[in-house]
Amino acid sequence: MGLLKKFRKYMGGRRLEWPIPYREGLTFNDITVRDPFVIKDGKGGYIMAGTIYHYNFNDSYGTVIYKSYDLATWRGPFTVLEKSALDTVYRDFWAPEIHFAGDKYRLLVTLSPEGGKRGTYMFSCDSVDGKYVGGVRLTPKDFSCLDGTLAEQDGRYWCVYCREYIECDDGEIRAVRLTEDMSGVEDGTDVLLFRASDNVFRPTRARQKVTDGPFCFRENGQLKMLWSTRTSDRKYVQLAARATEDRIDGRWEQEGAVYTSDGGHGMIFDDYVGQRYLILHSPDARTAFTKKYERPVLIKYDPKRKIE
Repeated sequence: MGLLKKFRKYMGGRRLEWPIPYREGLTFNDITVRDPFVIKDGKGGYIMAGTIYHYNFNDSYGTVIYKSYDLATWRGPFTVLEKSALDTVYRDFWAPEIHFAGDKYRLLVTLSPEGGKRGTYMFSCDSVDGKYVGGVRLTPKDFSCLDGTLAEQDGRYWCVYCREYIECDDGEIRAVRLTEDMSGVEDGTDVLLFRASDNVFRPTRARQKVTDGPFCFRENGQLKMLWSTRTSDRKYVQLAARATEDRIDGRWEQEGAVYTSDGGHGMIFDDYVGQRYLILHSPDARTAFTKKYERPVLIKYDPKRKIE
């Protein structure tokens, strides 16, 4: 990227205060966030995490959450992982996800350690909105990785993640199995699930092809995955794939796009009465020149309908 493009990208961002001041009565129009992830707090409310940065993707100061009782109005932020509290210097703090697994809440977040390659780390806490501790790297240290998520199979958890296109050109989605006690990963379990070039919706011919934001879920008992990429017309889109053998580490078949309006890195969750939602961010990048900023987009999920 040339110096002029770098300058425009830097100046195009919107400076956010840090720490972000606490506010109540927020709507999605008030929250600038990438990679939104929602989990029920078990008390009638919801927690939303996401990537929040200062000027550009690398200068986030930690992981924060927002809280809601109705998915319409939110309060926060609340800090659950503070950069300054960690004993290693990290950058990024991308794509935070919170899962309840192994009798604890697990925060997965993408970090770049000083002197090392980017990867997904897992922190743990007894409460969904507490301070997360004990970070362990889940993705291979010799790969540049991001956007790890947890998925369960046969009572064991896997970390499904992306290997970055900047390293392998044709971005990959891979998975590695965690140990039974979830203290790390099992050697020899890392598998390639599919590549960005397997996309069947307006596939790009560019040398470098993106994989972003995998998320596994079940639809009518069938194991599926959301993931995102850029298409031949440079749009960021939300895609879906299906596990033909109903296994994380088996064969995956691409189903095409579910959202095509410059948005993605989504996940699916059910509310307290069983309504299923897709949440993602759109547009894909902020720019002060057009006054467009990444916002959460919440949609009632219908697997039969592609959302333009």
